[in-house]
Amino acid sequence: MRTTLRLPQRAGIYCRLSYAPDGSLEKVERQEADCRALADRLGWGVSEAHIFPDNSRSAWQRNRSRPQWDRMLRCIEAGEIDAVIVYHGDRLIRQPFDLETLIGISDSRGMRIASPSGTRDLDSPDDRFILRIEAAQACRESDNISRRVKRALDARLEAGLTQSGGHRAFGYGVQIGTRTKLVDGVETEVPLYDMSQQVPEEARILLGAGERVLAGQPQAGVVRWMNTLCTTTEGNAWQTKTLRNLFLAPRSAGLIERDGQLHEAAWDGIFPREMWESLRRYYATGAELRPHPGRERKYLLSGVGGAQCWNCGSWMSTKPVGGRNRKSARIYYCDTCRKVGRNLEHTEAYVSGRAIRLLNSPELLDELSARAESPGLADELADLERRRDTVRQQIESLADNPEVDAALALVGLASLEKKIAATRAEIGATAERRLLGRMVGITPEQWEATPISVRATTVRILFGVVILPTQRRGPGFDTNAIRVVRARMDTAPGQEAGKAKR
Repeated sequence: MRTTLRLPQRAGIYCRLSYAPDGSLEKVERQEADCRALADRLGWGVSEAHIFPDNSRSAWQRNRSRPQWDRMLRCIEAGEIDAVIVYHGDRLIRQPFDLETLIGISDSRGMRIASPSGTRDLDSPDDRFILRIEAAQACRESDNISRRVKRALDARLEAGLTQSGGHRAFGYGVQIGTRTKLVDGVETEVPLYDMSQQVPEEARILLGAGERVLAGQPQAGVVRWMNTLCTTTEGNAWQTKTLRNLFLAPRSAGLIERDGQLHEAAWDGIFPREMWESLRRYYATGAELRPHPGRERKYLLSGVGGAQCWNCGSWMSTKPVGGRNRKSARIYYCDTCRKVGRNLEHTEAYVSGRAIRLLNSPELLDELSARAESPGLADELADLERRRDTVRQQIESLADNPEVDAALALVGLASLEKKIAATRAEIGATAERRLLGRMVGITPEQWEATPISVRATTVRILFGVVILPTQRRGPGFDTNAIRVVRARMDTAPGQEAGKAKR
């Protein structure tokens, strides 16, 4: 006697699109419409509360979540649906382990899966066998696509090109024509860009922004400056995170990053390699070198990296003085020990005078000339990184290369890492020397007109400043209570203050 299967009354619909860069739901909605039409032909009832659209979600990548897939499995386990309708089998399953998960949850529940290619009963051994074959075929096809895509990317990398598509990168993309694109179901003419060509005005703005950051201007101030000039390529206002990502993008230095390695690109970089490395070092360095990243600086020597207290070594802050109703002056003050304080206006005038005199001295000019920027630092760094990556690959494949001495390889890797760190530090010091080079010969009037953040960075590069308890009584400013020690060019800003204290 033949058993007649009961028609599902609470079928769910699962839709999935692997890649939707613009977030469009058009294609998953089209899949849903086709699934509803199939349900009508089969006579299955669709549960309106159980539509599962996974938009821009891969079913092949194991490490990528599918929220609606997970929700569907929970609904099956809870008995809320008794069938699943899909546009095509590979929309539901691309990996065999997903099928086994579905079979395990649906065991003895009479679950059925329907698609235009047919209907499968998960309780039927024959249907499970066919589904396993189809899942293996879908997985193999995904593997083949992945292999072809990787080979195409390798070919573009060998030609110095990056992956095509996506939004136009700021600073690059000269329009060379138009192309037709389907937008909301309508063919629309959109610009066609040559992404290897720089947009001169945007490149100039980005280069200027990088110079401002390296000169010590807070990121928030640089962002405000950029917002007075332009928007992002998508028409949005600039944010500190957007600017940071743009600075650190290898594209901006004429480089391509692939599998953690940098390769020369076919286009010219907006930033010289040394400057780009300086920006990377700036963002990799802790807050001690940029104590005010999110707001404009107000005072020359306050905060981390500024003046230090002689008594306890803490960084000095500021506070108003003069009584409750006439706080017309400020002092540098130690919040930790509360034993050292000095008039802010007089202290800044004294330290600024010392800085201006040094910036106009032949000694500093000779020192900067003796430490002239080496044009080969970027090439040297790139060569060291390539050698390091080669040694890493040898270590990772020791099983296949028994002739490689593991101990020697590890020693060589440590040596290369040390040289890379030293080269990057030298590139960072080069950025500081470039700032001093722009400040050499400055007049008092020009000094006062320079942004306070740039002046503060200049002082930090030149000096370590320590404020001592005054020994003099009566009116007047005791300059002997301000110890200013000349910093070495290869010392990070603020490090000389500790030596000044000693």
